[in-house]
Amino acid sequence: MTTSFRPPAHEHSLIPRELSENYSVQCRRCGCPIHGRTNCCLDCNVFFHKWCTEWPLQIQHPCHPQHPLILVTDNYFKSSYCCHECRFSDRAEDLVSTLPPTGEQAEEDETVDHFAHEHPLASFSVTTPNNIRCGACRQEISGRVYGCRPCLYLLHESCTQLPQEILLHPFHPQHRLVLVADSTKWFKCNTCGLLHQFVYCCSECRFNLDVHCAVSALPPEDQQNKVSSMVDHFSHPHPLRSFNIKEENKHLTCKACEQHASGDVYGCPGCMFFLHRSCAELDGEMFHFHHDHNLILSAEGLHNDGSFICNCCLEASSGFVYNCERCDFNLDTECALKTRSALYEGISARVQHFAHQHILTLHYLKGYNCPECNACKQPARGLAYCCLSCDRFSLHLSCFQLPLKLEHEFHPSHPLTLRKMASDSYAACNACRRKCTGFAFQCEECKLHMDVECASLKPTLKHLRHEHTLAYFKRAMGLHCNACGSSSNADLYRCVSCDFNLHHDCIPLPLTARSEFHIHPLFLKEKFISGYGDSGEEYCDVCEEMRNPDLGVYCCQECRFAAHIECVISTVSLDREKLVKNTQWSIVDEEIASAKEEMEAMKTQLEALMKKRTDMDSQTVRGV
Repeated sequence: MTTSFRPPAHEHSLIPRELSENYSVQCRRCGCPIHGRTNCCLDCNVFFHKWCTEWPLQIQHPCHPQHPLILVTDNYFKSSYCCHECRFSDRAEDLVSTLPPTGEQAEEDETVDHFAHEHPLASFSVTTPNNIRCGACRQEISGRVYGCRPCLYLLHESCTQLPQEILLHPFHPQHRLVLVADSTKWFKCNTCGLLHQFVYCCSECRFNLDVHCAVSALPPEDQQNKVSSMVDHFSHPHPLRSFNIKEENKHLTCKACEQHASGDVYGCPGCMFFLHRSCAELDGEMFHFHHDHNLILSAEGLHNDGSFICNCCLEASSGFVYNCERCDFNLDTECALKTRSALYEGISARVQHFAHQHILTLHYLKGYNCPECNACKQPARGLAYCCLSCDRFSLHLSCFQLPLKLEHEFHPSHPLTLRKMASDSYAACNACRRKCTGFAFQCEECKLHMDVECASLKPTLKHLRHEHTLAYFKRAMGLHCNACGSSSNADLYRCVSCDFNLHHDCIPLPLTARSEFHIHPLFLKEKFISGYGDSGEEYCDVCEEMRNPDLGVYCCQECRFAAHIECVISTVSLDREKLVKNTQWSIVDEEIASAKEEMEAMKTQLEALMKKRTDMDSQTVRGV
């Protein structure tokens, strides 16, 4: 039995679910990711945050105090609160997340005066997803904030504590930078080039840094007086200064590899030119198995619109390039280094595979136009083997390394053989029941198929309600949960051979438990490696027998105590309040049914005994 309800803004009933840590979906209403508790619609196969289905139909918000605001939802489940009289409208998730508490929860907020806003800012917590950006750093808002609800102006608590001035900033050490906020002006950040209204400014040089660029590049306090080293690099006319960028800044990119600049870097802030330390130290020349001639490191991709096509990943690039001028052959630095490092690790540059007639060559693939892996039918990103002859066959390195024969716990009776599925095949995977495409493992004798993804799964969770260990599946088709009876096609545990299935949230195991053998609380994990000893063997700290580190376990977060689930569960009393309600009801229903059967049996036995007693009384009377 599963509770369901129909929210005012959705036509179908929604079922409450608790998603596992392995599974994440997007809320159809606010667009933010969902982790943990959710309400889902089985008819539409959509998910909502629990709080996104509990929005009131009408609210009174400080940003529009003169009239109540009405909840309006469009055909794409996007919601707004509107005042039709004033033609006022704003995103529902932003207004709900900034509603002041009411009733018993209402209390007077702590307020501060801040130079960046004309009204006092109240201290409160934002705990639900929203699209509001901090007025200082322009990053997402969550947690403790200081804000003006009528203006929907919010600052992170940490941003209200920014220093008013910075001396000797690595990007502008010659003058102090003063924190400035002006809602009527826009300042262009000299590092990322974006416009901001909240910046650190040097008025003498007209040099500006937005808050994120300024703070992310500040050295630790104990190194603030340390003199930066300077280097000359062939790629830039000015000396480059060493920095350490603490936080990844998506607006600062390394000119060599075009990735975000973070960690140890060399840079010329005035020119917005940065290099990772590792990229600044690249070899000037290399030999690569993709080409017959030596390749020379060049920065031509940085000049005169010198973008090029990498001959490895076939993506356009404009960073550093390893180039053969005679042959017009180019490798971007990432492809050159990733593939060469793979060779050093013993991976072959060229291979033959049973599913294709041509030699395959090792590549590093990236971008949105990656070819499809012929084995798993997913984009072949990362290290992959590709056919240069026909350009129609690619395999992830991991898919190339799949064994040709496999002993699998989902089908222990026979070994499975790796096969390439015919394009017109309609065979379904016996594990997840989805159509098999690409490669699959087969048992000819049993007519069984298992796709590549399911073949990588292992049973990891021992459950009290089933004799076999269960495996975790992110996706499946046509299954039903044995606890609640509803559709179970995502985020589930399953015994393939018995077709026994449980939603993640229908598992009656407490997430935390206490054991008489340990003083700290124990936490349920799908796998855990303690790291003790050099043998690599893992042991249960209760029964002292060996345990499989890939199976479910109760472990201590403080002292690495770990124990088999059955060794902990046998010594504790399950906290029923922490179990999912529908699982509780299912278990109670089973107990009621069992009790009824026992009562019927006892009733039948009692009637037989009473009849026997009556017969004995009759015989006694006749004898008299």
